[in-house]
Amino acid sequence: MKRIATLALACFLLAAWPFCYPLPTETKFFGYFENRFFLLNQASGSDGNGQFKIGDYNRLRLMAEMAPSEKVNLNIAVDLFTFHGIVQSPLGVTVDGQTPAANETDRIDLDRAYVDFYLKKLDITVGKQRVALGVSYIWAPLDIFNRVNLFEPKEEKPGATAVKVYWPVSGKTSLTGVFAPESDFRTSKSALRAQTQAGTVDIGLTLMRWGTLNETIYGIDLRGENFIGWWLEGGKFVSPASTFYKFVAGFDYTFPVRTGLYWLGEFFYDSSGTPDPLQYDFQKLVDSERFTLGRAYFFSLLRYAFSEFLSASVAYIGNWQDGSFLINPSLSYDLTQSLNLSAGLYLPAGGARGEFSQRRQNVFFLWLKMNF
Repeated sequence: MKRIATLALACFLLAAWPFCYPLPTETKFFGYFENRFFLLNQASGSDGNGQFKIGDYNRLRLMAEMAPSEKVNLNIAVDLFTFHGIVQSPLGVTVDGQTPAANETDRIDLDRAYVDFYLKKLDITVGKQRVALGVSYIWAPLDIFNRVNLFEPKEEKPGATAVKVYWPVSGKTSLTGVFAPESDFRTSKSALRAQTQAGTVDIGLTLMRWGTLNETIYGIDLRGENFIGWWLEGGKFVSPASTFYKFVAGFDYTFPVRTGLYWLGEFFYDSSGTPDPLQYDFQKLVDSERFTLGRAYFFSLLRYAFSEFLSASVAYIGNWQDGSFLINPSLSYDLTQSLNLSAGLYLPAGGARGEFSQRRQNVFFLWLKMNF
């Protein structure tokens, strides 16, 4: 089914190409290059000392946007990766720190290849595109199309082959439908989201079906601003084998301290998590079956800009069930308008049996990114 969907997408793009050949004047080429370097200390023994491992990856992202008419827009993005040392994916350092196989050190991905159609009453997007649902910053309980990356919440999410239809019913109300084919129709993912506004509060209702897991999801999210920004997001996950709930409550606020001190926090509860830390199955993290193992978590981020070019932040990710946590201090400096350098640490701490402290990995990172 995936091969058929990919072939159909290629044929579709080829069929649409005559509309934009020769290249229209509204054609944009852009992208970025980045190098991400990691130094990892895998602690071992009672003294906490261990060996150091290094790794890095290069990423060249090339993007093109073409507008052959006011009602048609074509988008393409290609990623070229090279991986070295312990790093074997754009998600950064692997959980187990294993060295990748030789045939996994280079990769080329067609990450975006989609067409937007702007019709009179509908917007339709067909192809490999960014699909995201919900309003939370990091935990994303209603986003079944993307893996959560605790180390970088705002990373470039991979594209999903899907058809998305957006219908603005009125000035405040809209409907969005998504269908993402998998190996066959029964294992595919689909979602229907209704969004409206009541006063200053945005309200979303979502119904989703994850065919591979035979799971139906009923979701709701609210977002508003009353002195502070706030959001709520939750879902009921129903399958023949189980029923569980996920819930997020978040806020953000900028304190009037010179250039501004920004604070963001999110509490996350997952009733499907393991209540006993002794029962944690870390292989589920490696296999991407889960992105957390416990039930109650909190994320907090403080960011302060010293100038237009230099900013510092510190993030906390804690498992409130077992007392383990990660501290992530970092610095970001804009060398030019298109060149950024950032550096920081990931430091696990807490009880010896905790989810984060059991990994016992101290990570230093140095990232360079150039936009063009």
